[in-house]
Amino acid sequence: MNPGAADPFIAVEGWDEATAQQWAEVLELRATNPSQIQLRADLIAAAWLKPGDTVVEVGCGTGITLVDLTVAVGPGGRTLGFEPQPLFAELARRRLGERGLERASVEIGTAEAIPLGDATVDAAVAQTVLVHVPGAAAALAEMCRVVRPGGRVASIDQDGDALVIDHPDKALTRRLVVFSSDQRFADGWTGRRLPRMFRTAGLGDVTVTMRCHLETEPGNFLHVMALRLAENALEAGVITEAEWRSWTAGLAELAESGSFFASSNYYVCSGLKT
Repeated sequence: MNPGAADPFIAVEGWDEATAQQWAEVLELRATNPSQIQLRADLIAAAWLKPGDTVVEVGCGTGITLVDLTVAVGPGGRTLGFEPQPLFAELARRRLGERGLERASVEIGTAEAIPLGDATVDAAVAQTVLVHVPGAAAALAEMCRVVRPGGRVASIDQDGDALVIDHPDKALTRRLVVFSSDQRFADGWTGRRLPRMFRTAGLGDVTVTMRCHLETEPGNFLHVMALRLAENALEAGVITEAEWRSWTAGLAELAESGSFFASSNYYVCSGLKT
C-alpha cells in the first residue's frame, strides 16, 4: 500500500517534530468544538469517576482529556496518562503544569502494553485510540487487565463510514469517505463495533451513546480534515490530480459562500469489570 494510504497514527513514534506539531495543532482544533467538550464530560460520566479514584488514560495525546480526568478525581485521586508520541507527551505535561495539576503523570507508553500491575486502577479510558490500533482487542484487554473488579473501562471512537461532507460531486465524495474509512484508520468500523468488542472482552453492563460533531465554518477541524483527506487520497493514487483539483475547488466554493457542512459521529462505550 502507498504510504499515503496508511493510518498515520499507527506509527506515531516515528513522526518527525514538524509532523507531530501539525497533528498536535489539529487535535487542539478538534477539542474546541462544543461536541468535543461534551464528549469529554460523557467519557468521565461513562467511567463513573469520583473524587479519590485512580484513572489511567491510554493515548492521552496533548493532555486535553487528561486535565478533565484529573479535575474529576480531585486532589486525593491519581491520574496516569500514557502516550507513545514524545512531543504529545511533553505538551501534555506542559498543559498539566500550566493548570497546577502536577499530581497527574504522563509517561511514554502504548495501549497494547500498559506498564501497570493487574487490578491497580479504578478506571481506564481512551479517546479515539482504539480506532487507530491494529490490535484493538488486545489493547482493550490491557485496559481491562489494569482495572479493579467493579471499575469501568470506557472508550470514545469514530466510525469512518459516518463521515458526512456536503459537496456537489456525490460520487467522488463517497469514494473519499470509503477511502478514509478503509485506509485511514486501523479499523474504520471501530465505532459501531465497540459494544461487541466490550462484551467479548468480558465486560458487563455495556452501554453506548453517540454524539455528533458538526461544523459549518471553514477553517475548523472537519474542514481541515476534508482537505487533508483529499490530499491523502491523491498521494495514495485513489483519485487523480484532476479529481483532486475539482473536488477541492468545489469545497472552496461552498466555504466561500458560507455553505460548508460536515459532520462525524463519535461513540462512547463503557463496561463494568467483574
